[in-house]
Amino acid sequence: MPDLRNRNTLLLITIFHILMGASGHYVSGVPGYFYLFITCFFIFDILRTRDQNYRAGFYVLYIMGFEIVYRISGANIAWEAGKYFSVIVLLAGLIAGKRKDFPWVFVLLGMLLVPSMFLSSDTEPGRTRELIMFNFSGPFLLVLSGTYFMGRKVQWTDFVNGFRLAFLPAVSLVVLISLNSGLGDLEFTSIVSNEKAAGGFGANQVSTLLGWFLLLAFIFRIEGVRLTPYVWGDWAMIAILLIRGLVTMSRGGMMAAVISLLVGIAVLWFGEKSFRLKTRKMTAYILVAFLFLGGVIWFTNRLTNNFLLYRYQGLSTEEVMTGSAGEGSGYLTGRDDIMAGDIAAFKQYPVFGVGYGMAASWHAMYYGMDEPAAHTEYTRLLSENGLLGVIFLVIAFIFLPVRHYFRNPSVRIRYLFLLLLLVSMLTMFHAAMRLALPGVLYGAAFLSVNRKLY
Repeated sequence: MPDLRNRNTLLLITIFHILMGASGHYVSGVPGYFYLFITCFFIFDILRTRDQNYRAGFYVLYIMGFEIVYRISGANIAWEAGKYFSVIVLLAGLIAGKRKDFPWVFVLLGMLLVPSMFLSSDTEPGRTRELIMFNFSGPFLLVLSGTYFMGRKVQWTDFVNGFRLAFLPAVSLVVLISLNSGLGDLEFTSIVSNEKAAGGFGANQVSTLLGWFLLLAFIFRIEGVRLTPYVWGDWAMIAILLIRGLVTMSRGGMMAAVISLLVGIAVLWFGEKSFRLKTRKMTAYILVAFLFLGGVIWFTNRLTNNFLLYRYQGLSTEEVMTGSAGEGSGYLTGRDDIMAGDIAAFKQYPVFGVGYGMAASWHAMYYGMDEPAAHTEYTRLLSENGLLGVIFLVIAFIFLPVRHYFRNPSVRIRYLFLLLLLVSMLTMFHAAMRLALPGVLYGAAFLSVNRKLY
């Protein structure tokens, strides 16, 4: 793993990622081949060092972040490569590394996912495999990530180095989407997610990664540690990530980051006296930061002709233009219909569900809808995994988080745990598990950092 505590090393690798982002625009296949190469290198390094300093965990965070760059650039290997590469890297870490206690509860969670595989079917065998892999790979990655990260304790210096590595794909991403669609080329004529503003790709997925990188930048600012080679670079990246995330007009990624950050700050404020004292001493600095962020948001709203404000108010284009509520208003944008269909499927097939990928076909059969893919992982687990999915939900999202939170009295561990867990869980609510991000971050939330920062 490169030593990114060295400013010159970090600067050189940052420049490389600027070039990598540009290559995605001018030579679309390059990021895909780099993605494969760097994954192979990570696996080799994990095996060579026997997963020294738990590097597999930081490598998988990098792979998770680069996934969207790879997809925007054409996904010339496999669409789900981000999940597959993440699984392989985590398996390499589990095989090569040593640990005292193995979290067997995740083996149980993995077993709960198996029966629904046998319920998926299609007239084309290849399509059946696609249905299973597309819907199974996300939860399986979550299980594997939890297996790897739970019980791991890393030193603060390793944490800083590893998360600087995890942030580097953000540089490639903002370069790539900026070249694909500059701010001056954008037009806003309706209050819907804007694929052009997302670099010509799915706005929901791009917004999700931009929100994650924005949250990571704020985490490092709160800790008073540079994420980029220079402090001004941190603030520049915050501004760029915020602007590019907001102009996608896809609210999920931005709202997940903001909610997670506010909850994390609340935990620090009420749980740590030293944080309150330091915050009061830095009041002037914080006010300047708020003015800076407010200016960025004001500029972005002007850029969108106030449509950004309307979007976050839950208004539809028809409502703004005519003054009367119409289709598309609200915050769920059709997700509630899909969720209702999932629940209906669960009621009819409560034991094992309808099988991986079958919920969309079931919607079309019984509700006359198109075949929308799941947008909410929680109801998808109900419809496609039945009661086994309910057990999975209770263990993974209630029992394990509550146990981990109360077993760790350290406010700093709780703070980081809630930040990563909430981003993961909120992403699963608005984007299911289309990306590797929610599965990887779920496991990373159980990582403990062995240092008191204040």
